[in-house]
Amino acid sequence: MTSTTSSPPWKEHFLDEIPVSDSDLGDAVTCVLHTILFTRAPGPVRPSEASCHAFPNITYSLCAVGDVSRKVEHAVKAFEDTIMGNAVHELDDIGPYGGSSASTGGGYYAQRSSLGSSQRPRSSLGHTRSMGPTTGYLVVAFFERKVKKALFGLMSNEEKIYFEKWIIPVTVSAAPPSPTEQDAVTRETETMLQSGLLHILSAVQMIDHIPNAMYDFEILQYSSLEAVQSDGSYGLGLGGSGSVRLMP
Repeated sequence: MTSTTSSPPWKEHFLDEIPVSDSDLGDAVTCVLHTILFTRAPGPVRPSEASCHAFPNITYSLCAVGDVSRKVEHAVKAFEDTIMGNAVHELDDIGPYGGSSASTGGGYYAQRSSLGSSQRPRSSLGHTRSMGPTTGYLVVAFFERKVKKALFGLMSNEEKIYFEKWIIPVTVSAAPPSPTEQDAVTRETETMLQSGLLHILSAVQMIDHIPNAMYDFEILQYSSLEAVQSDGSYGLGLGGSGSVRLMP
């Protein structure tokens, strides 16, 4: 049995909106996620430098411990599929590194999907891109797991205690038809990514709220800011948002 709570003090970091063309979405989101995960890893991580293919002036540190790169790739693919209205990325069938929707055990880089079949992200963000830009939100939520005993130790209750979340708004539009317009969009995206990475590197200096024990995190996706703010549980009752839980 798992309950979810959020007890103060905890921190919320809201990054500036990242405008990006659909062809560069994966690159932009991947570099932001890896930067957050690398700087918030609960133990020592050997840095591995990576460059954005679409934005060669931007480099970042991969959080590659425990094959987390493949798991981040899975979360990014789910976000791309949802926001661009492509085929559904089945989060309940995540293959050799995740198993089914049941938990695969502890550790910062294990993975579990928390969605039921009725909650898969079929159209919460997509299918309207031809009408204009589409905005989606990725949330990285960090939490500590605590087990409480009940009934004279015969039963245990696992509790999630959240201490930090990062909100990443992303606005996606179709790539402009002309190379000149595409270059302008790419430069704008690169500028916002650089600003976002600096924001992350500055914000992670605040560590008073970080627990000393091992902790976990979730990567969630939402269709609106209202959905982000109303989902205080982060992982339960997402109602159309995709959830991938990654742990070291």
